[in-house]
Amino acid sequence: MCASILQEDSALLPFSGAVLYNNVYGKGDIADYRQLVFRGQDGAGWEWDWPESAGPSMKSYPEVLLGRSPWSAARAGDQLPCRLDETSLTLDFDFTTIGSGLWCESFDFWITRSDRPSSKDIVSNLCIWTMNHGAEPAYGGRRTTLSIGGRSYEAIFETPTEQPDKPWKTLALVDARPRSKGSLELGPLVDALIAHGLAQPTDFLATAELGSEVAYGKGRTTLRVFRLR
Repeated sequence: MCASILQEDSALLPFSGAVLYNNVYGKGDIADYRQLVFRGQDGAGWEWDWPESAGPSMKSYPEVLLGRSPWSAARAGDQLPCRLDETSLTLDFDFTTIGSGLWCESFDFWITRSDRPSSKDIVSNLCIWTMNHGAEPAYGGRRTTLSIGGRSYEAIFETPTEQPDKPWKTLALVDARPRSKGSLELGPLVDALIAHGLAQPTDFLATAELGSEVAYGKGRTTLRVFRLR
């Protein structure tokens, strides 16, 4: 495998049927940061270095993606988008993250009305925090505990009432047992979205993503496995 490093904002780098995306969605006018995606013989992933002076809000989400992003040109694979009522895929993952500062590792899934989506087609967002380094979920709305696919989560249901700048609904899940290796069955997750009124069976699962939500600090994620089956 040819070694590659890309540091440009929004850079895309193919990796094992998926794509690495150097996502800096919340950088604003911050200039003194460094973030990159890489691919080499021993794996792939991303690095970041964001100043603490920029504050505790999330600045970036360097990530790996399968599917078709409604936000950017990032797209990879042929299994997503998939209608929710036909989704029976499993996501395998294996990664290591080392870092300081304020960040978390999270899965992100965008639900859309179209299989060729743009941001106007977004119905809902499913976010799963699987590792956490000092961050607190910034979501508003009803909180409860959910059991999905044999795992227990702290769940937050956010609607446009709590966040008027988001016209979609969000289900944020914080895993009770943080992990960096394993599998996620997507069927029970999309069933939960439908059961709680966050999506319709005819909507589409547009993406499966894993990334580092970064407020500040330095870190590196090394990715070994990210695949759907």
